[in-house]
Amino acid sequence: MRKIKLLLVDDEEDYVRTMAERLEMRDVGSRVALSGEQALEMIRDDAPDVMVLDLRMPGIDGMAVLERVKKSHPHVQVIILTGHGSAHEEHEARRLGAFEYLQKPADTTRLLATVRSAWKRSLEFLRESKDQFDRTMAAAAWAEAGLADEARSQLKKRDTESAASDEETVWTDAEAAGPHDAPSLKVLYVDDEEDFVRTMAERMEMRDLGGDVALSGEAALAMLEGEVPDVMVLDLRMPGLDGLEVLRRVKARYPAVAVIVMTGRGSEQDEEEAKRLGAFAYLTKPVDISQLIDAIRAAGRARRDA
Repeated sequence: MRKIKLLLVDDEEDYVRTMAERLEMRDVGSRVALSGEQALEMIRDDAPDVMVLDLRMPGIDGMAVLERVKKSHPHVQVIILTGHGSAHEEHEARRLGAFEYLQKPADTTRLLATVRSAWKRSLEFLRESKDQFDRTMAAAAWAEAGLADEARSQLKKRDTESAASDEETVWTDAEAAGPHDAPSLKVLYVDDEEDFVRTMAERMEMRDLGGDVALSGEAALAMLEGEVPDVMVLDLRMPGLDGLEVLRRVKARYPAVAVIVMTGRGSEQDEEEAKRLGAFAYLTKPVDISQLIDAIRAAGRARRDA
């Protein structure tokens, strides 16, 4: 089992480094951030499982950090640790999704137990997220194959599991008051299966790969006139302009856009044609979430190199 990825955030350097040393003695290593700004930068590069976060800091305070983290990385479990809190602040922190609210000075044993509980919740969240994504992927594949009953069955299972999970969840998806850190890649997801494509975009957003959604080939091309993405994830079977025609037009007008074709009813001929037209990758639904993430990131690197 991998170790906990822990980030300690506090502007009192002596205090936070002492806390890190005490946790290290209990075989829990951590990284340290001395400001909210530094914490957000570190999370963008490598999100932790658990964050222990002070409230009172100059610049971006702890409450604003919590709000941004839960929006951009909802799996990160945030433990508030403050010496100047109030009942109102505790209520607000829990509303924004804090896993726990502790007062300084924190007993090391209690803090460690809380960190481990938060870590388990983080792993559960990621597993539930993957399960929900896999069911949505399967439903999209059934739908494209014309098997509507099977698709509805997969979505019903997904929604039932999601509702059960929501009853146990303490975080919210509240909108952050200030601007968020820009994602590293601009991605456009194109698919006429609205439930599927919006779920896919939501799951990718949890991994800093969120983006816009287009429900038709025509809508995708219109959106490109306003803002050109780095990567497009494109379905083949759509009414109106199908995926191959969209791919042909995109590569003719915006050749640097990396296009990942993803379909549930493709053929070897479709794959050959997509690659001839310049598709970066050709994936078949249902796609494992890790495979899609790897493909998008690889496409983004290729886009930057180009």
